[in-house]
Amino acid sequence: MARLDLGVNPAREYERTCMSAEAAAGLIESGDLCWSPSGHMPPTILALLATREQELKDVKIRSVIIPDMGWFREDAMSSWDLQPQYAVAPKNRQAIADRIADFHPFSMIREHKARDTGRAEGEPIDNLLLVVSPPNEQGWVCVGNACWDAVSSAPRARRVLAEQSDHVPLTCGDSWLHVSQLDAIVLGDREPMTAPDPDPASLPDSDRGIARHLKGLIRDGDTIQIGLGNHTGAMPILGAFDDANDLGYFAELTVNGTVELARRGIITSRYAELHPGRFVACHIGNSPEDLEEIAGNPFYQLRSYEHTNDPLQIAQHEHFVAINGALQVDLSGQIGVYSLGPFVYTGLGGQLAFHFGAFLSKHGRAITVLPSTAGEARISTIVPQFGEGQIVSIPRELADTVVTDQGVACLMGLSVRERAAALIEIAHPDHRDPLRDEARRLWGHR
Repeated sequence: MARLDLGVNPAREYERTCMSAEAAAGLIESGDLCWSPSGHMPPTILALLATREQELKDVKIRSVIIPDMGWFREDAMSSWDLQPQYAVAPKNRQAIADRIADFHPFSMIREHKARDTGRAEGEPIDNLLLVVSPPNEQGWVCVGNACWDAVSSAPRARRVLAEQSDHVPLTCGDSWLHVSQLDAIVLGDREPMTAPDPDPASLPDSDRGIARHLKGLIRDGDTIQIGLGNHTGAMPILGAFDDANDLGYFAELTVNGTVELARRGIITSRYAELHPGRFVACHIGNSPEDLEEIAGNPFYQLRSYEHTNDPLQIAQHEHFVAINGALQVDLSGQIGVYSLGPFVYTGLGGQLAFHFGAFLSKHGRAITVLPSTAGEARISTIVPQFGEGQIVSIPRELADTVVTDQGVACLMGLSVRERAAALIEIAHPDHRDPLRDEARRLWGHR
Protein backbone atom coordinates (compact mmCIF):
# COMPACT_ATOMS: atom_id res chain seq x y z
CA MET A 1 0.00 0.00 0.00
CA ALA A 2 1.53 3.31 -1.11
CA ARG A 3 1.00 5.97 1.53
CA LEU A 4 0.96 9.73 1.07
CA ASP A 5 4.48 11.09 1.51
CA LEU A 6 4.91 14.78 0.74
CA GLY A 7 8.60 14.56 1.61
CA VAL A 8 9.53 12.75 -1.60
CA ASN A 9 10.96 14.45 -4.66
CA PRO A 10 7.94 14.54 -7.01
CA ALA A 11 9.97 14.19 -10.21
CA ARG A 12 11.97 11.23 -8.90
CA GLU A 13 8.85 9.57 -7.48
CA TYR A 14 7.10 9.97 -10.82
CA GLU A 15 10.09 8.47 -12.64
CA ARG A 16 10.14 5.55 -10.20
CA THR A 17 6.44 4.88 -10.65
CA CYS A 18 6.25 5.09 -14.45
CA MET A 19 6.33 1.70 -16.16
CA SER A 20 5.01 -0.14 -19.18
CA ALA A 21 1.46 -1.43 -19.31
CA GLU A 22 2.89 -4.96 -19.36
CA ALA A 23 4.74 -4.30 -16.10
CA ALA A 24 1.68 -2.74 -14.44
CA ALA A 25 -0.60 -5.59 -15.52
CA GLY A 26 2.08 -7.97 -14.25
CA LEU A 27 1.53 -6.72 -10.69
CA ILE A 28 -1.96 -8.25 -10.62
CA GLU A 29 -2.08 -11.76 -9.15
CA SER A 30 -4.48 -14.70 -9.20
CA GLY A 31 -7.33 -14.20 -6.74
CA ASP A 32 -6.98 -10.40 -6.76
CA LEU A 33 -9.93 -8.02 -6.50
CA CYS A 34 -9.52 -5.15 -8.97
CA TRP A 35 -11.76 -2.15 -8.27
CA SER A 36 -12.22 0.67 -10.78
CA PRO A 37 -14.57 3.57 -10.02
CA SER A 38 -17.00 4.76 -12.70
CA GLY A 39 -15.23 6.45 -15.59
CA HIS A 40 -11.86 4.99 -14.61
CA MET A 41 -11.56 1.64 -16.42
CA PRO A 42 -7.99 1.93 -17.84
CA PRO A 43 -8.09 0.42 -21.35
CA THR A 44 -4.35 -0.03 -21.83
CA ILE A 45 -3.82 -1.86 -18.54
CA LEU A 46 -6.93 -4.03 -19.04
CA ALA A 47 -5.86 -4.99 -22.56
CA LEU A 48 -2.50 -6.20 -21.27
CA LEU A 49 -4.12 -7.88 -18.26
CA ALA A 50 -6.27 -9.88 -20.68
CA THR A 51 -3.13 -11.34 -22.29
CA ARG A 52 -2.45 -13.14 -18.99
CA GLU A 53 -5.68 -15.13 -19.34
CA GLN A 54 -3.93 -18.52 -19.17
CA GLU A 55 -1.74 -17.51 -16.25
CA LEU A 56 -4.23 -15.84 -13.89
CA LYS A 57 -7.18 -17.49 -12.15
CA ASP A 58 -10.07 -16.18 -10.07
CA VAL A 59 -9.48 -12.49 -10.81
CA LYS A 60 -12.41 -10.24 -9.89
CA ILE A 61 -13.02 -7.10 -11.96
CA ARG A 62 -15.48 -4.83 -10.18
CA SER A 63 -16.68 -1.43 -11.37
CA VAL A 64 -19.78 0.72 -11.23
CA ILE A 65 -20.36 -0.16 -14.86
CA ILE A 66 -18.16 -2.03 -17.30
CA PRO A 67 -18.74 0.00 -20.48
CA ASP A 68 -16.42 -1.93 -22.79
CA MET A 69 -16.06 -5.70 -22.56
CA GLY A 70 -14.10 -6.11 -25.80
CA TRP A 71 -11.00 -7.20 -23.87
CA PHE A 72 -12.91 -9.96 -22.03
CA ARG A 73 -12.87 -13.45 -23.54
CA GLU A 74 -15.33 -15.73 -21.80
CA ASP A 75 -13.85 -18.99 -23.01
CA ALA A 76 -10.32 -18.22 -21.79
CA MET A 77 -11.33 -16.31 -18.66
CA SER A 78 -13.94 -18.69 -17.29
CA SER A 79 -12.56 -18.42 -13.75
CA TRP A 80 -12.52 -14.61 -13.84
CA ASP A 81 -15.47 -12.80 -12.29
CA LEU A 82 -16.89 -9.61 -13.81
CA GLN A 83 -19.05 -7.73 -11.32
CA PRO A 84 -20.87 -4.59 -12.49
CA GLN A 85 -21.82 -2.71 -9.34
CA TYR A 86 -24.72 -0.31 -8.61
CA ALA A 87 -25.56 0.23 -12.29
CA VAL A 88 -25.58 -1.74 -15.52
CA ALA A 89 -24.50 -0.53 -18.95
CA PRO A 90 -26.50 -1.87 -21.92
CA LYS A 91 -23.58 -4.14 -22.87
CA ASN A 92 -23.65 -5.65 -19.37
CA ARG A 93 -27.33 -6.66 -19.37
CA GLN A 94 -26.94 -9.65 -21.63
CA ALA A 95 -23.68 -10.63 -19.93
CA ILE A 96 -25.53 -10.81 -16.61
CA ALA A 97 -28.49 -12.64 -18.16
CA ASP A 98 -26.09 -15.15 -19.75
CA ARG A 99 -24.32 -15.53 -16.38
CA ILE A 100 -21.03 -14.31 -17.80
CA ALA A 101 -21.07 -11.41 -15.33
CA ASP A 102 -22.36 -11.32 -11.75
CA PHE A 103 -24.22 -8.19 -10.62
CA HIS A 104 -23.04 -6.74 -7.32
CA PRO A 105 -25.95 -4.98 -5.49
CA PHE A 106 -23.83 -2.97 -3.07
CA SER A 107 -25.49 0.05 -1.53
CA MET A 108 -23.62 3.28 -2.12
CA ILE A 109 -24.55 4.14 1.47
CA ARG A 110 -21.53 3.05 3.52
CA GLU A 111 -20.22 0.96 0.64
CA HIS A 112 -16.87 0.33 2.33
CA LYS A 113 -18.32 -0.38 5.80
CA ALA A 114 -17.67 -4.14 5.76
CA ARG A 115 -14.14 -3.55 4.51
CA ASP A 116 -13.35 -0.73 6.96
CA THR A 117 -14.68 -2.58 10.01
CA GLY A 118 -12.83 -5.80 9.27
CA ARG A 119 -15.82 -8.00 8.52
CA ALA A 120 -15.03 -11.31 6.90
CA GLU A 121 -17.23 -10.48 3.92
CA GLY A 122 -15.45 -7.17 3.34
CA GLU A 123 -13.00 -8.14 0.62
CA PRO A 124 -9.82 -6.05 0.52
CA ILE A 125 -9.08 -4.04 -2.62
CA ASP A 126 -5.93 -5.54 -4.09
CA ASN A 127 -5.69 -3.22 -7.09
CA LEU A 128 -7.34 0.17 -7.52
CA LEU A 129 -7.44 0.97 -11.25
CA LEU A 130 -7.64 4.66 -12.21
CA VAL A 131 -7.22 7.14 -15.05
CA VAL A 132 -5.43 10.33 -13.96
CA SER A 133 -3.88 13.50 -15.32
CA PRO A 134 -0.14 14.07 -15.64
CA PRO A 135 1.30 15.33 -12.33
CA ASN A 136 1.77 19.01 -11.61
CA GLU A 137 5.06 20.42 -10.29
CA GLN A 138 4.15 19.42 -6.74
CA GLY A 139 3.46 15.83 -7.79
CA TRP A 140 -0.34 15.86 -7.65
CA VAL A 141 -2.46 14.07 -10.26
CA CYS A 142 -6.16 14.73 -10.83
CA VAL A 143 -8.85 12.07 -11.21
CA GLY A 144 -10.84 14.48 -13.38
CA ASN A 145 -14.58 14.95 -13.44
CA ALA A 146 -15.27 11.42 -12.11
CA CYS A 147 -14.35 11.46 -8.43
CA TRP A 148 -16.62 8.77 -6.99
CA ASP A 149 -14.38 6.94 -4.49
CA ALA A 150 -11.21 7.19 -6.60
CA VAL A 151 -9.36 9.25 -3.99
CA SER A 152 -10.90 7.78 -0.85
CA SER A 153 -10.21 4.20 -1.97
CA ALA A 154 -6.48 4.79 -2.48
CA PRO A 155 -5.57 4.34 1.23
CA ARG A 156 -7.70 1.17 1.28
CA ALA A 157 -5.98 -0.48 -1.68
CA ARG A 158 -2.92 -2.72 -1.64
CA ARG A 159 -1.83 -1.23 -4.97
CA VAL A 160 -2.93 1.80 -7.01
CA LEU A 161 -2.38 1.38 -10.75
CA ALA A 162 -3.03 4.49 -12.82
CA GLU A 163 -3.22 5.17 -16.53
CA GLN A 164 -2.16 8.73 -17.34
CA SER A 165 -4.04 10.77 -19.94
CA ASP A 166 -3.62 14.36 -21.08
CA HIS A 167 -7.40 14.48 -21.62
CA VAL A 168 -8.30 14.32 -17.91
CA PRO A 169 -9.78 17.71 -16.88
CA LEU A 170 -8.17 19.40 -13.88
CA THR A 171 -11.07 19.84 -11.48
CA CYS A 172 -11.54 21.35 -8.03
CA GLY A 173 -12.38 19.59 -4.79
CA ASP A 174 -11.40 16.18 -3.44
CA SER A 175 -10.15 15.03 -6.83
CA TRP A 176 -6.38 14.87 -6.40
CA LEU A 177 -3.86 12.16 -5.45
CA HIS A 178 -0.12 12.49 -4.88
CA VAL A 179 2.34 10.45 -6.93
CA SER A 180 3.59 8.93 -3.68
CA GLN A 181 0.18 7.20 -3.38
CA LEU A 182 0.58 5.46 -6.76
CA ASP A 183 2.34 2.16 -7.37
CA ALA A 184 2.30 2.31 -11.16
CA ILE A 185 1.73 4.95 -13.83
CA VAL A 186 1.17 3.87 -17.42
CA LEU A 187 1.05 6.33 -20.30
CA GLY A 188 -2.31 6.22 -22.07
CA ASP A 189 -4.69 8.38 -24.08
CA ARG A 190 -8.16 7.71 -22.70
CA GLU A 191 -10.70 10.51 -23.13
CA PRO A 192 -13.50 11.20 -20.61
CA MET A 193 -16.87 9.75 -21.51
CA THR A 194 -19.01 12.55 -22.95
CA ALA A 195 -22.22 12.88 -24.95
CA PRO A 196 -23.60 15.93 -26.77
CA ASP A 197 -26.75 17.51 -25.39
CA PRO A 198 -29.77 15.95 -27.11
CA ASP A 199 -31.94 17.98 -29.44
CA PRO A 200 -35.13 18.82 -27.47
CA ALA A 201 -37.17 18.13 -30.61
CA SER A 202 -35.96 14.52 -30.55
CA LEU A 203 -37.30 13.82 -27.06
CA PRO A 204 -40.64 12.00 -26.66
CA ASP A 205 -43.89 13.76 -25.79
CA SER A 206 -44.11 11.75 -22.58
CA ASP A 207 -40.93 13.44 -21.34
CA ARG A 208 -42.44 16.84 -22.15
CA GLY A 209 -45.46 15.96 -20.06
CA ILE A 210 -43.26 14.86 -17.16
CA ALA A 211 -41.23 18.09 -17.39
CA ARG A 212 -44.40 20.20 -17.39
CA HIS A 213 -45.70 18.57 -14.20
CA LEU A 214 -42.30 18.50 -12.52
CA LYS A 215 -41.84 22.24 -13.09
CA GLY A 216 -44.74 22.94 -10.74
CA LEU A 217 -43.02 21.06 -7.90
CA ILE A 218 -39.73 22.99 -7.93
CA ARG A 219 -39.46 26.00 -5.61
CA ASP A 220 -36.98 28.84 -5.45
CA GLY A 221 -34.03 27.97 -3.21
CA ASP A 222 -34.50 24.19 -3.38
CA THR A 223 -31.37 22.06 -3.42
CA ILE A 224 -31.88 19.44 -6.10
CA GLN A 225 -30.47 16.11 -7.24
CA ILE A 226 -31.18 14.64 -10.66
CA GLY A 227 -30.58 10.94 -11.23
CA LEU A 228 -29.28 9.31 -14.37
CA GLY A 229 -31.88 7.95 -16.76
CA ASN A 230 -33.60 8.49 -20.09
CA HIS A 231 -36.46 10.47 -18.56
CA THR A 232 -34.77 12.22 -15.63
CA GLY A 233 -31.92 13.10 -17.98
CA ALA A 234 -34.29 15.01 -20.24
CA MET A 235 -35.64 17.30 -17.53
CA PRO A 236 -33.04 20.12 -17.71
CA ILE A 237 -33.13 20.09 -21.52
CA LEU A 238 -36.95 20.35 -21.52
CA GLY A 239 -37.05 23.34 -19.18
CA ALA A 240 -38.33 21.74 -15.97
CA PHE A 241 -36.15 24.12 -13.90
CA ASP A 242 -36.27 27.24 -16.07
CA ASP A 243 -38.69 29.17 -13.85
CA ALA A 244 -36.75 28.55 -10.62
CA ASN A 245 -34.26 30.84 -8.93
CA ASP A 246 -31.18 30.15 -6.80
CA LEU A 247 -31.39 26.38 -6.90
CA GLY A 248 -28.68 24.41 -5.12
CA TYR A 249 -27.04 21.27 -6.44
CA PHE A 250 -25.82 18.40 -4.24
CA ALA A 251 -25.86 15.10 -6.06
CA GLU A 252 -24.13 11.97 -7.20
CA LEU A 253 -23.78 13.10 -10.81
CA THR A 254 -25.07 15.43 -13.49
CA VAL A 255 -27.18 14.83 -16.58
CA ASN A 256 -27.03 16.78 -19.82
CA GLY A 257 -28.11 20.36 -19.27
CA THR A 258 -27.36 20.52 -15.53
CA VAL A 259 -24.10 22.45 -15.87
CA GLU A 260 -25.88 24.75 -18.32
CA LEU A 261 -28.37 25.61 -15.55
CA ALA A 262 -25.41 26.86 -13.52
CA ARG A 263 -24.02 28.81 -16.47
CA ARG A 264 -27.40 30.52 -16.81
CA GLY A 265 -27.52 31.44 -13.12
CA ILE A 266 -30.43 29.13 -12.24
CA ILE A 267 -28.21 26.96 -10.04
CA THR A 268 -26.29 29.18 -7.61
CA SER A 269 -26.46 27.15 -4.35
CA ARG A 270 -26.99 30.46 -2.61
CA TYR A 271 -29.25 28.92 0.04
CA ALA A 272 -27.66 25.45 0.28
CA GLU A 273 -27.01 24.48 3.89
CA LEU A 274 -23.94 22.43 2.93
CA HIS A 275 -21.32 24.00 0.64
CA PRO A 276 -23.17 27.29 0.03
CA GLY A 277 -22.18 28.87 -3.25
CA ARG A 278 -20.86 25.57 -4.61
CA PHE A 279 -22.13 23.00 -7.09
CA VAL A 280 -21.31 19.61 -5.52
CA ALA A 281 -21.32 16.10 -7.00
CA CYS A 282 -18.98 13.16 -7.39
CA HIS A 283 -19.26 13.21 -11.19
CA ILE A 284 -19.73 16.56 -12.94
CA GLY A 285 -20.05 17.18 -16.66
CA ASN A 286 -21.61 15.36 -19.59
CA SER A 287 -20.72 17.23 -22.77
CA PRO A 288 -17.30 18.48 -23.96
CA GLU A 289 -18.54 22.01 -23.25
CA ASP A 290 -19.29 21.00 -19.66
CA LEU A 291 -15.74 19.78 -19.16
CA GLU A 292 -14.36 23.09 -20.41
CA GLU A 293 -16.67 24.92 -17.99
CA ILE A 294 -15.73 22.97 -14.87
CA ALA A 295 -11.95 22.71 -15.42
CA GLY A 296 -10.23 24.85 -12.80
CA ASN A 297 -13.55 26.44 -11.76
CA PRO A 298 -13.92 26.35 -7.95
CA PHE A 299 -17.71 26.76 -8.17
CA TYR A 300 -17.83 23.09 -9.22
CA GLN A 301 -16.63 20.89 -6.37
CA LEU A 302 -15.95 17.17 -6.76
CA ARG A 303 -16.58 15.14 -3.62
CA SER A 304 -16.44 11.43 -2.83
CA TYR A 305 -19.77 9.62 -2.92
CA GLU A 306 -19.11 8.69 0.69
CA HIS A 307 -20.04 12.33 1.29
CA THR A 308 -22.57 13.09 -1.45
CA ASN A 309 -24.49 9.82 -1.10
CA ASP A 310 -24.83 9.90 2.67
CA PRO A 311 -28.52 10.37 3.60
CA LEU A 312 -27.49 12.13 6.82
CA GLN A 313 -25.56 14.72 4.80
CA ILE A 314 -28.35 15.05 2.24
CA ALA A 315 -30.97 15.59 4.95
CA GLN A 316 -29.09 18.61 6.31
CA HIS A 317 -30.57 20.53 3.38
CA GLU A 318 -33.98 21.70 4.62
CA HIS A 319 -35.46 21.91 1.12
CA PHE A 320 -33.90 18.96 -0.67
CA VAL A 321 -35.58 17.59 -3.80
CA ALA A 322 -34.47 14.21 -5.18
CA ILE A 323 -35.59 13.51 -8.75
CA ASN A 324 -35.12 9.93 -9.92
CA GLY A 325 -36.67 7.52 -12.38
CA ALA A 326 -38.35 4.13 -12.20
CA LEU A 327 -39.44 1.31 -14.47
CA GLN A 328 -42.66 0.56 -12.56
CA VAL A 329 -44.70 1.71 -9.57
CA ASP A 330 -47.36 -0.56 -8.09
CA LEU A 331 -50.68 0.69 -6.76
CA SER A 332 -49.53 0.48 -3.14
CA GLY A 333 -46.55 2.77 -3.83
CA GLN A 334 -43.74 0.24 -4.18
CA ILE A 335 -41.12 1.53 -6.61
CA GLY A 336 -39.22 -0.75 -8.98
CA VAL A 337 -36.13 0.93 -10.36
CA TYR A 338 -33.76 -1.52 -11.96
CA SER A 339 -35.22 -4.89 -12.82
CA LEU A 340 -37.97 -6.32 -14.98
CA GLY A 341 -38.88 -9.37 -12.98
CA PRO A 342 -35.54 -10.93 -12.02
CA PHE A 343 -33.79 -9.52 -15.13
CA VAL A 344 -31.40 -6.72 -14.14
CA TYR A 345 -32.01 -3.89 -16.59
CA THR A 346 -30.17 -0.94 -15.10
CA GLY A 347 -29.17 -0.42 -11.45
CA LEU A 348 -30.10 1.42 -8.28
CA GLY A 349 -26.99 3.59 -8.13
CA GLY A 350 -27.40 6.29 -5.49
CA GLN A 351 -31.18 6.52 -5.82
CA LEU A 352 -31.98 4.94 -2.46
CA ALA A 353 -29.57 7.30 -0.68
CA PHE A 354 -31.03 10.43 -2.24
CA HIS A 355 -34.64 9.28 -1.96
CA PHE A 356 -34.11 8.53 1.73
CA GLY A 357 -32.17 11.77 2.29
CA ALA A 358 -34.95 13.81 0.69
CA PHE A 359 -37.51 11.89 2.74
CA LEU A 360 -35.60 12.89 5.91
CA SER A 361 -35.11 16.52 4.80
CA LYS A 362 -37.43 18.82 6.78
CA HIS A 363 -39.21 20.23 3.73
CA GLY A 364 -37.77 17.72 1.25
CA ARG A 365 -39.56 15.85 -1.50
CA ALA A 366 -38.52 12.52 -3.00
CA ILE A 367 -39.87 12.61 -6.55
CA THR A 368 -40.06 9.56 -8.81
CA VAL A 369 -40.66 10.22 -12.52
CA LEU A 370 -41.62 7.77 -15.25
CA PRO A 371 -43.72 7.75 -18.43
CA SER A 372 -47.19 6.35 -17.97
CA THR A 373 -46.59 3.68 -20.60
CA ALA A 374 -43.82 1.60 -22.15
CA GLY A 375 -43.62 -0.63 -25.20
CA GLU A 376 -45.27 1.81 -27.63
CA ALA A 377 -48.02 2.58 -25.09
CA ARG A 378 -49.05 -1.08 -24.83
CA ILE A 379 -47.78 -1.53 -21.27
CA SER A 380 -48.76 0.51 -18.23
CA THR A 381 -45.88 1.45 -15.94
CA ILE A 382 -48.41 1.85 -13.10
CA VAL A 383 -49.22 -1.75 -12.22
CA PRO A 384 -51.56 -3.42 -9.69
CA GLN A 385 -48.80 -5.61 -8.28
CA PHE A 386 -45.23 -6.41 -9.21
CA GLY A 387 -44.64 -9.61 -11.13
CA GLU A 388 -42.72 -12.62 -9.91
CA GLY A 389 -39.08 -11.84 -9.17
CA GLN A 390 -39.49 -8.07 -9.39
CA ILE A 391 -37.02 -6.27 -7.12
CA VAL A 392 -38.57 -3.64 -4.83
CA SER A 393 -36.07 -0.78 -4.90
CA ILE A 394 -37.95 1.72 -2.71
CA PRO A 395 -40.47 0.31 -0.20
CA ARG A 396 -43.94 1.78 -0.15
CA GLU A 397 -43.31 3.16 3.34
CA LEU A 398 -40.92 5.66 1.73
CA ALA A 399 -43.12 6.52 -1.25
CA ASP A 400 -43.54 10.27 -1.66
CA THR A 401 -44.34 11.94 -4.99
CA VAL A 402 -44.78 10.19 -8.35
CA VAL A 403 -44.87 12.14 -11.62
CA THR A 404 -45.89 10.80 -15.03
CA ASP A 405 -46.79 12.56 -18.25
CA GLN A 406 -50.40 12.37 -17.00
CA GLY A 407 -49.98 14.19 -13.68
CA VAL A 408 -48.71 14.13 -10.10
CA ALA A 409 -49.60 11.70 -7.29
CA CYS A 410 -48.61 12.73 -3.75
CA LEU A 411 -48.59 9.50 -1.73
CA MET A 412 -47.09 10.42 1.63
CA GLY A 413 -49.70 9.93 4.34
CA LEU A 414 -52.20 8.10 2.14
CA SER A 415 -53.71 4.67 2.77
CA VAL A 416 -53.33 1.88 0.23
CA ARG A 417 -56.79 2.55 -1.24
CA GLU A 418 -56.06 6.27 -1.44
CA ARG A 419 -52.69 5.63 -3.06
CA ALA A 420 -54.26 3.34 -5.63
CA ALA A 421 -56.80 6.03 -6.52
CA ALA A 422 -54.09 8.70 -6.84
CA LEU A 423 -51.84 6.52 -8.98
CA ILE A 424 -54.66 5.43 -11.27
CA GLU A 425 -55.32 9.11 -12.02
CA ILE A 426 -51.76 9.52 -13.36
CA ALA A 427 -51.80 6.25 -15.32
CA HIS A 428 -52.46 6.42 -19.05
CA PRO A 429 -56.22 6.74 -19.74
CA ASP A 430 -56.21 3.55 -21.80
CA HIS A 431 -55.10 1.55 -18.75
CA ARG A 432 -57.13 3.15 -15.96
CA ASP A 433 -60.20 0.90 -16.11
CA PRO A 434 -58.23 -2.37 -15.80
CA LEU A 435 -56.26 -0.83 -12.92
CA ARG A 436 -59.51 0.13 -11.15
CA ASP A 437 -60.80 -3.42 -11.57
CA GLU A 438 -57.64 -4.83 -10.00
CA ALA A 439 -57.72 -2.28 -7.18
CA ARG A 440 -61.28 -3.34 -6.34
CA ARG A 441 -60.23 -6.97 -6.30
CA LEU A 442 -57.21 -6.32 -4.09
CA TRP A 443 -58.43 -3.65 -1.68
CA GLY A 444 -62.09 -2.92 -2.33
CA HIS A 445 -61.23 0.26 -4.26
CA ARG A 446 -64.20 2.55 -4.67
